[in-house]
Amino acid sequence: MIYKPIRTAFLIITFLLMHHATQAQERTVLVPKPVPGSPFQYEDTEDLFGKAYRWFLEGAYPQAADTLRKLIEATGFELEPDNYYIIVPNFTDKVTPIGLFYKDQDYFKRRFYGLKEDNLYYIYLSRQREGHSFVSVLATAKNAPFLENLPLFLGLLQPPLKITEAVDTTAAITYVDIRRFRVPETFRQFSDISLVVKPALEVEKELGKVIFDNTSLERWSYGIATAITSADDVDIVVNPDGRITVRPKPNLDLAAFGVINYHFKPVDTKAPSLATSFHALAGLRMIDFVEPIIGVGAGIPVSLIDLHIFAGASFEFANALKSGYTIGDEIAGEVNPFKTEIRPKLRVGIEIKFP
Repeated sequence: MIYKPIRTAFLIITFLLMHHATQAQERTVLVPKPVPGSPFQYEDTEDLFGKAYRWFLEGAYPQAADTLRKLIEATGFELEPDNYYIIVPNFTDKVTPIGLFYKDQDYFKRRFYGLKEDNLYYIYLSRQREGHSFVSVLATAKNAPFLENLPLFLGLLQPPLKITEAVDTTAAITYVDIRRFRVPETFRQFSDISLVVKPALEVEKELGKVIFDNTSLERWSYGIATAITSADDVDIVVNPDGRITVRPKPNLDLAAFGVINYHFKPVDTKAPSLATSFHALAGLRMIDFVEPIIGVGAGIPVSLIDLHIFAGASFEFANALKSGYTIGDEIAGEVNPFKTEIRPKLRVGIEIKFP
């Protein structure tokens, strides 16, 4: 039968992928270097630093972030929208809300979408200690979500910021320390960036600690596709009494397929993405016989579910009678009256992103 080599090949591929997904993580310590002129001393006559603190105090985080942007650019340093800037405003040693500048992303969202060698920066703003700080950054390589979720998928086939401390906003000089990282290639696409900031290395108390998730956009994802089975479909089998007979299949029931999607344009697989992309799919039916499927899909987001329509074809490996055999014949011993017949079936249905 054709089932055995297909399942053997599937198990080999599964083993290789899972071995790759469970390899030991690489780690390295990143040390940023000051950009020319850093730390900058800025005569903050508009008290932008104090205004940013008050916006944080009021929970108006977009206004606070905009004010910090103005303060940084007032030093003469230009913020590029495609770069990542880790922002550390040290209002006091108890109030240091660490955030991120990247395009229009929310200040407190700790997500990178893939790094280049030199587009990650550390910016420390303070009116204390002449702008000096100690920063320690550990980068840990990780697998893509596609590989992280692989074992689970294959199993189918087999709070607001609280600020209460007062800050002195009378000092006019604000120090802006800007440093740039050099990120090794291993850590640019998929890694966790763990950052610890202290006033100095010898000081025990930390000003802040955060972990940034660096996950690039991907072309691969998973889904569960369902479609109505064919009407009036049958199997030809040998009954326990040894006679060839026709066995009807369930009529118009749902067929479920575990599928892998290839997105023609990379998407954020950690967020809803199926409905906003056009992609190809291929997979296997979630049942005790082999029935692969191929197709394409697209759609629109529906509430909290990433739902879309797909169309394609599945291929059932079914029994057909060899020449000389008919329905009702009695089969003796180990004689095999069947040959394998591939039956293509049109499939139209819905797919939900997994997990």
